[in-house]
Amino acid sequence: MVGCGFPWFNEVPLILVGYGYGASFFALFAQLGGGIYTKAADVGADLVGKVEQGIPEDDPRNPAVIADLVGDNVGDCAARGADLFESIAAETISAMILGGTMAQRCKIEDPSGYILFPLVVHSFDLVISSIGILSIRSTRDSSVKSPIEDPMAILQKGYSVTICLAVLTFAASTYWMLYTEQAPSAWVHFALCGLVGIITAYIFVWITKNYTDYKHGRVRTLALASSTGHGINIIAGVSLGLESTALPVLVISVSIVSSFWLGHIAGLVDEAGNATGGLFGTAVATMGMLSTA
Repeated sequence: MVGCGFPWFNEVPLILVGYGYGASFFALFAQLGGGIYTKAADVGADLVGKVEQGIPEDDPRNPAVIADLVGDNVGDCAARGADLFESIAAETISAMILGGTMAQRCKIEDPSGYILFPLVVHSFDLVISSIGILSIRSTRDSSVKSPIEDPMAILQKGYSVTICLAVLTFAASTYWMLYTEQAPSAWVHFALCGLVGIITAYIFVWITKNYTDYKHGRVRTLALASSTGHGINIIAGVSLGLESTALPVLVISVSIVSSFWLGHIAGLVDEAGNATGGLFGTAVATMGMLSTA
């Protein structure tokens, strides 16, 4: 099978596997190192400073605060960027490999669209993410003593703009790169897989906000439990943390099954008549989930 006029084109994604592995390796150490460092310093700073000495949060009189802030930058800022980089790099390469393999098994005349599709989608994502960032504006009038708008509400407006643009560019990219005469409706199914991923990302934002925003009942209940003592604080916090994993697991499970089914019925079959689009559908859903990153 020849793609883009070069016999070796289908082998390019396999060569890039090392790139994705290196990104994962870097993110692993950045998050583990920074996370362990900042948690140890944070616990020490809180127990000694706030609990025993009554010193406020991040007060310069507490030496452990310095280590805590360094760990926050290493674990929460640098490592979070490394994690996003690793997620997108690994997802892009895996989608290229799965797309190229599927196109080869289905004897698609020009498989280059299935190989380059992830790169095209994320090229659009760079643009729409920039537009979403630039669309964020505060409504506060500096000349009038008006209350400050909720920062989360401002960020959600920008995120909503990005999601709307992501849906449009994802559908356009799918038709442009994945349309084939063998299965004329396949691109629609894969576009729906991307939509499943985008919806999953939005639900994750809602779940995270529900478990971490002070406006919601769970966080208020935890704050109320903290007023009765440190033991109740720890018990309530651990139980809330365990509870918070249930909804993400259910959402991910539904997303994987839905995207696999949509890809499976896309109409792409190999020489033996077996449907081959299921795994690629899950990869496309992952691309949709990360399309606003």
